[in-house]
Amino acid sequence: MKLVFYSVLLGLTLTFLTGYAWADDNMTIQTSGSQVPMFNPANTKTNTYSNQAYNFSITPPQGWIPTSQGNSSDSSLVEFANENPDRPATFAIYYYQGKPISDMVFLMPDSQILDLSISKLFDSSKFTIYQKNIQRFSDGFVIQALVSRNDTSQTSPVIEEFSFWLNDGRQYFLVMVSSRNGLEQNAVEFEGSAYTFYVGAMPTDVHIPPWVKNNAKWWSEGTIDDQNFVNGIKYLIEKGIIVVPHTSGTGQSQQIPAWIKNSAGWWANGVISDDDFVKGIQYLISNGIIKV
Repeated sequence: MKLVFYSVLLGLTLTFLTGYAWADDNMTIQTSGSQVPMFNPANTKTNTYSNQAYNFSITPPQGWIPTSQGNSSDSSLVEFANENPDRPATFAIYYYQGKPISDMVFLMPDSQILDLSISKLFDSSKFTIYQKNIQRFSDGFVIQALVSRNDTSQTSPVIEEFSFWLNDGRQYFLVMVSSRNGLEQNAVEFEGSAYTFYVGAMPTDVHIPPWVKNNAKWWSEGTIDDQNFVNGIKYLIEKGIIVVPHTSGTGQSQQIPAWIKNSAGWWANGVISDDDFVKGIQYLISNGIIKV
């Protein structure tokens, strides 16, 4: 069984490296002049699934259907399943809003970026890494990994993941969980779909309904309570006006500091822009000051 499994892994590695444009960790770092954008704009005309709130689109593998969909980064934004009992597999897309990639990271060799990324994605005490690759682009880099959990079962699933790390801090994770039976076919279909993945530019023009600004003004003046203000933020998230980082739990994690009310008042009075206000809310959520 183990010999067969590693033979399949070798086949996947060869397919991955020769069938697409990604480079492995032993290849020469591209110079800035030779780097191209991560995503192919032509995919926007052919992709069959899109998510406006998180600004991405993709063509799922043929025959794989969406089994769950949502607009919260607490869980997968969408999950597809092949519904094939002979080789069951699922394919989910996750999102995380991180910090913009620093110049220090760009100066690192590929191997170092790859090792740091993999260590963030997979706990080495829980996962065995069979394969890892990296490709740099002008707007970020892509990490690919093939892993499985550390256990004694030869029937435990195998995980293949593409993680897209954009320069502006957005991170998208395409994760396939496959049975070992039919892994090669599942991986081929998953990889083909991953190369249709497209992410648009981060929105720069934010339009927030007037009533939300009124809420912020009333909240800064003490007319409404914290929960009413948080409810307004929830509305912005549900409508995709604010894209939030990954958080866990609901409700308020702590009393909201007074200085935040000052910022809300400045925004309501036009002292700071909608975009600055949105960035401030993203910061509060990412640092656990408020949870929604």
